[in-house]
Amino acid sequence: MKRMKPWAWMLLAVILVIAAMARFYRLEEKSLWSDEIATIATSMGNSIDPEAFALRGERFDPPAPVAASVYRAKATQSHGAGNWGQTAEVLKANVHPPLFFMLMNRWIHQVGLAPGTLRIPAALFGLLSVGLMFGLAFKLADWDSKNFLGHQREGFALLAAAFMAFSAYQVDHAQDARQYTLLIALALTACWLAVSLIQRQGKSVWRWGVLALLLAAGLYTQYFFGLFGGLMVVLLLAFGGRHKRIRVGSLACGLLVLLLLLPWLPVFREQLVFLKLAGHYTAGLWNPLQLPEKLWRIFCEFFLPENKAGKVVPLLVLLIGIGGGLWHRGQGQQTEAEIGQPKVLGLSPVLALILLWLLVLVGGQIGLDLLKDSHTATIRRYLLLASPAVYLLMAYVLCVGYRAFSRGRSRWIPRVLTGALLALMLGDTWHYLCRDHTASDEFKQAVRHIHQQGQPQDLVLMSKTGAMAVGLAFYLNPETRLWGIDVPTASTLSPGSETVKRLSAVLGQLPKSAGVWLVFSHTAPSTRSRLSGLLTDLGYQAGSELKVPGVRLTRWQKVSD
Repeated sequence: MKRMKPWAWMLLAVILVIAAMARFYRLEEKSLWSDEIATIATSMGNSIDPEAFALRGERFDPPAPVAASVYRAKATQSHGAGNWGQTAEVLKANVHPPLFFMLMNRWIHQVGLAPGTLRIPAALFGLLSVGLMFGLAFKLADWDSKNFLGHQREGFALLAAAFMAFSAYQVDHAQDARQYTLLIALALTACWLAVSLIQRQGKSVWRWGVLALLLAAGLYTQYFFGLFGGLMVVLLLAFGGRHKRIRVGSLACGLLVLLLLLPWLPVFREQLVFLKLAGHYTAGLWNPLQLPEKLWRIFCEFFLPENKAGKVVPLLVLLIGIGGGLWHRGQGQQTEAEIGQPKVLGLSPVLALILLWLLVLVGGQIGLDLLKDSHTATIRRYLLLASPAVYLLMAYVLCVGYRAFSRGRSRWIPRVLTGALLALMLGDTWHYLCRDHTASDEFKQAVRHIHQQGQPQDLVLMSKTGAMAVGLAFYLNPETRLWGIDVPTASTLSPGSETVKRLSAVLGQLPKSAGVWLVFSHTAPSTRSRLSGLLTDLGYQAGSELKVPGVRLTRWQKVSD
C-alpha cells in the first residue's frame, strides 16, 4: 500500500468518513431489541431463556405479576466485571460461543447500558471492516496483478471498500449490539493473512500463529465461522499446496486452532445436549424451487435492500463484467506474464477465491439446512460472512468492464453503472437512517402507547417471555406490573390447565378500573384467540389494537362482573 497514489488515499479517507458518519449516526435512538437484550443478559452472566429454565425444572416467570424492575433485573444483575466463568455457565444452555459476550462484559461494566454506548463496539468493528476490506482488496489486486487488475489496484480496492461502507445492510449490523461486525473483521483479516502466506510460500512463522489465533477467535465468536476456517484451508492448499511450508504450516495452524478450542469443549458438549433437548433453528435457505430467488434476494440485500432499482443495477453490473471477460478472452489478449499466473479451473486467483468463498459459505448453509431440516425466514444474518465476497465480486467485474470497454464510445457504460450503484446505495442507507431507523422501535412504540393510553394500575401481560418481556421492562415505568405467560404449546392454555387457573385467579382480583395490556410477539393466532377468549369469559372487552414491527398490543377493560 506504500505504492498508492495520493488521490487514492484521499478517496479512502472520504469513504471512511462517510462510513463512520453512517455507523455512528443516531446510534442511541433505536430502542434495544430482543437480541440486544440477550446480549446484555449473557454478558452479565444471566439467563433469560425460558427453555433453559424449563430444562432445569424451574420457571422463568414468577407465579404472579411483579414490578417491571424485577424483570429488568433478570438481565442486568451483575456478577462482577470480568466474571467470565458465570458467562460460560450461562452459555451451557445457549447456542453461542463466549468471546463477544466476554468483551461486552467489560464494556458494559465500564460504560453502562445506554443503547448508544452499548452499540459502540459493533459500530467500531463495522468501521474497522471497511478499512480491512480496502487492505484485503489491495492485497488481492497485487496478487492478481498479472491479470485484469494489473493497473487497477487502487480502483478495485476503493470500489470494494465503498460497497462495504455504503451498504445499508452493513450499517444496520454495525448499529446492532451483536457479534456480526466482529465476525466480518476477523474474516477479512484472516483472508489477508492467508493470501500473504501464499505469496510468501509459507515463509512467515508469526503469520501462521496470528492466522490460528484469528480462526480460533472466529470460532469463539460464532460456530458458523468454522465454514470460513475451512475456506482458508482450501485456499492455502489450492494455491500453495505445492510448497511444503504451506502444507506443514496449514497442518500446524489447524492443530493450534484445535488446541485453543480445547478449554471450551466441555461447555460445547453441554450446548449440544441443550440443542438436542430444546431444539433450535437455522436459516431456511434450502428449497430447490425457491433457492435461486432467495440467493438473488440476499445478493441484492447486501447492496440495496429497499430500492427496487437495486434489483436491476447489480444484474447489469454482473452482465457487463461477464460480457467484458468473455470478450477479453476471445480477443486473445493474455500476455506471457498472464499465462504464467497461477489459476484454478482457468480462473484468475482473485476470481477463483471469490467464487470459492461464496460456494463454501452458501453451500455450507444449505448443508446445515438439510441437516436441521428447518425452513425459517431468518436468512439475512446467517450469510453475513458471504457479504465481503459479494462486494469483491462486484468490484472485480466492474474492473473487468473498465478494461473491456476502455476504448470507443462504450467506455462510459461501466462508469455510469458504478456511479448509479454507489448513488443508490447511499440513498438506500440514508433512507434507512432517516426512516427505517426507528420503524422497528417496537419496545419504545409499545411502551409509549401503554403510558399514553393506560392507567398506573394496569397489568401488562406478555404472551412471549424471555428477551421480549425483559425488553419491554427496560422501557416501562419500574413500578408497572408485568407478567409473562409463556405458551410453548396449545395445551398450555387448555381449559383447566395450571396456566389458565393462575391467570384466571390473577385477573379475577384486579380492580374494575384496571386494564390488561395483552402483548404478543411472533405468537400463533391460536394463542392470541385463546387468551382473548379467556379475557372475554372473565368480562373484559378489547380496545383498539396497535401493531408495530414485532409487537402487537391491545388494552382490555373489564365491563362486567
